Amino acid sequence: MAKAEATLKDANAETPSGKRLLIVEAAARVFLDFGYGAASMDAIAAEAGVSKQTVYSHFGAKEALFEAIIEDKCNELLAPVFEAFRPGHDHAKALDEVARRFLSVILAPPNTALFRVIVAESVRFPELANAFYRAGPQIAVDNLAGYLKELDGAGVIATNDPVASARQFFALLRGDLYMRRLLDLAPEPTAAEVAAVADEAVTGFLAIHAPG
Repeated sequence: MAKAEATLKDANAETPSGKRLLIVEAAARVFLDFGYGAASMDAIAAEAGVSKQTVYSHFGAKEALFEAIIEDKCNELLAPVFEAFRPGHDHAKALDEVARRFLSVILAPPNTALFRVIVAESVRFPELANAFYRAGPQIAVDNLAGYLKELDGAGVIATNDPVASARQFFALLRGDLYMRRLLDLAPEPTAAEVAAVADEAVTGFLAIHAPG
């Protein structure tokens, strides 16, 4: 059984999408180990077990490869998170679900480690910060803003600027717990701790945006 699974994994790795995934996962490890500036396409190719030409055929430059990592992380977050925004779904429960899943992703050790790399390298490599913001926070804000605009139109909440409100929502979530995790001053939080932060943020957000 294990041999069959290994064979299937090897076969998948030979497909274009399989190789892309191998490269992205390898690049993430190299960026975390060496930082963005010191990471080379040669090292990424070696880590992925492919040729440098293969890396360049999938990603034309290191910036594009890093942005692909961020996009994958963003998809990991947003794909399940925004499923909560279903017609007729209770808006408070939807926002609470989004808040919990968002926190679970940004507080996970691999993601806090990646964010530390971004902050450390962003001054020397502004393209890195731009790639991160475009592929991550901006997409999250745009998706939430669309949902908030619908709620405002239905009279469920009140907002004159859905984009600003979406930014405020995520800012409420990135509070003290998130700061302590980034500084490695606190262990990975429990589900109960995540739920408490999410509930507090959603309650405060809805109070601020109450109709009338």
